[in-house]
Amino acid sequence: MCGIAGTFGFGSDEILRAMTEAIAHRGPDGEYVYHDAHVHLGMRRLAILDPGGGAQPMFNEDGTVVVIYNGEIYNYPELRGELVSRGHVLKTRCDTEILPHLYEDEGLAFLDRLNGIFAFALWDQKRRRLFLVRDPLGVKPLVYACAGTRAAFGSEAKAVLASGILDPQVDEAALHLSMNVRYIPGDRTLFAGIRRLLPGHVAEIGDGSFSVRRWSEIDWSPDHSLREVDWIEGIRVHLQAAVQRQLLSDVPIGVALSGGVDSSGIVAMIRAHYSGRLRTFTLGFDEPSDENEDARFIANRFETEHRDIVLSEPAMHYLREAVYFTEEPKVNCLQLYLLHRFVGGFVKVSLSGLGGDELFAGYDFYRFLRRPAWTRGLPRFLFRNGIEPLLGATARLGSSLGYPPLDLYVRGLEWVASLNDGARRYLLLRNAWDFNGTLLRRVYTDDFLDRLQTRCRDEFDEYFRPEGWLEEDALKAEFGTKMPNDLLHNEDTMSMAHGVESRVPLLDLEWVRFARRIPPEIRFGGGGGSKQLLKRAMEGLLPERTLQKKKWGFTVDPVEQYKKDLRPIAEELLTPTRLGEHGFFRASFVKSVLAQRPQPRLRWHYFMLWQMIAFDHWSDLFLKGDRTDLPSTFSHELQAGQLSPTGFPQR
Repeated sequence: MCGIAGTFGFGSDEILRAMTEAIAHRGPDGEYVYHDAHVHLGMRRLAILDPGGGAQPMFNEDGTVVVIYNGEIYNYPELRGELVSRGHVLKTRCDTEILPHLYEDEGLAFLDRLNGIFAFALWDQKRRRLFLVRDPLGVKPLVYACAGTRAAFGSEAKAVLASGILDPQVDEAALHLSMNVRYIPGDRTLFAGIRRLLPGHVAEIGDGSFSVRRWSEIDWSPDHSLREVDWIEGIRVHLQAAVQRQLLSDVPIGVALSGGVDSSGIVAMIRAHYSGRLRTFTLGFDEPSDENEDARFIANRFETEHRDIVLSEPAMHYLREAVYFTEEPKVNCLQLYLLHRFVGGFVKVSLSGLGGDELFAGYDFYRFLRRPAWTRGLPRFLFRNGIEPLLGATARLGSSLGYPPLDLYVRGLEWVASLNDGARRYLLLRNAWDFNGTLLRRVYTDDFLDRLQTRCRDEFDEYFRPEGWLEEDALKAEFGTKMPNDLLHNEDTMSMAHGVESRVPLLDLEWVRFARRIPPEIRFGGGGGSKQLLKRAMEGLLPERTLQKKKWGFTVDPVEQYKKDLRPIAEELLTPTRLGEHGFFRASFVKSVLAQRPQPRLRWHYFMLWQMIAFDHWSDLFLKGDRTDLPSTFSHELQAGQLSPTGFPQR
């Protein structure tokens, strides 16, 4: 696992060094570069496979195909054997080396044969074409910027900025999307002019040409040939194979263990075939939702070498560091940043349970997507022409009062009014709020509103059909937007911040190709959102206590954080003067929230304050370039023996 960066049509060794230095945290084990008259390619390495022989770039036999790569190819032993049988000469046991040889034989068609998590750049010297490739699910990141005939790319935006191809400026549409759903869907980043390469896409760059096309797409068409019992058995078989594939490593591996079905299932499946040393890790925040006890129960059950810790100092003190790595204002990055800060002191590779909730609708909001029973008998025209406008007008009136505790009820009215609009219903449950013009005027300044042309649903309408299973449409929307741009973005940036490779067995490509074909009447037939199908597949592997465990999610409670230190930080940073400098948010909205006593009804408002604080950090770090208060080193700060059982060392 690595960080990659490069330029096409411009560059120098000095520029390339600046780009790789900007992402040095991703690869503390080595730096390698390549250049010719057209491209400069660089990478930082975190050595997982063949630590002594895996230096990049990798070449074909005559050196005309060059690859720099970030990721893991889990089926590389089979592909390597095939290449050797064809007469290719491979000098290492590193998965990267198969890529230039496969391209030499098959062109880009070889991409369909890869099972892994990856983002790489491939330079075809003969054709003078640079290809940027991202894996089908978007597990590993890749961003780029173009200016005329020049292009720069990297694993993180920091590398692109270091190339000097553009100056850092805020993408205002991306900021608005982030303030709504707390991540940035689509190919935007928060930096104007820097774009994400979308999952399953390849960019082709040549002399005066640039194009992007999709090379892989998830097929959600249901397979009705299998019975429910067949799907349950298939889940066990395919998931076991996925876990086994992702244990491939030449360095120690750990598991981030919550004690829930997903991460516990990974531990159980490892233990089914492996009795050796297995390390597990859990982090708590001294909050009611901590899962340390549940994780210890699983660790004892499967005899793992378990370490858990409870953070004794305020988590918000680390937000500025986390924002530097995630490069966005995000409310859900802190827990992963601190977890991997802990894990990085012991292992280089960690398996995560991410993906189970996303494939099997494990979140509570799925239960609220269906129309309430009392509305099903109402004629559509009556609802659309009478009830819906009345509810909308009432919601706007409630918002106009500017009293934050009322906003929860306002959103409830908007939710009921959305019963005939699947995209809006989903987005309201995912916290979007820009359907309410009155609320927009409370939160945003007039100047920002005058410039704003983007609405949140623009990125989501394509996923929702007039008829069919709304839960299935929402699942596709989650996979197409939130999964790569929020959950996987966090998993990658927060782990690589500490030199840890995070693997996601429940998003193994072959496993996902199986699970995505489950018909909606089977996937959601138990009521939706309960993850019953996956739990039934885990019966006999996991104890009943774990299968019946209430889902909390690995998250930081905004109400608890507000009581601890979110409020004083908001009072310090979100002043009228500072907000006026940014020009996006109204000081009166912040003041109205701070004037209320702490209460669960204001969870949404606390998240808004959190986002505003994170944006203030982002602006300081990237627009002003003020990084003086960041630690001088981030990787492997916590070594064995430095941790107390109650918290991290104080900074």
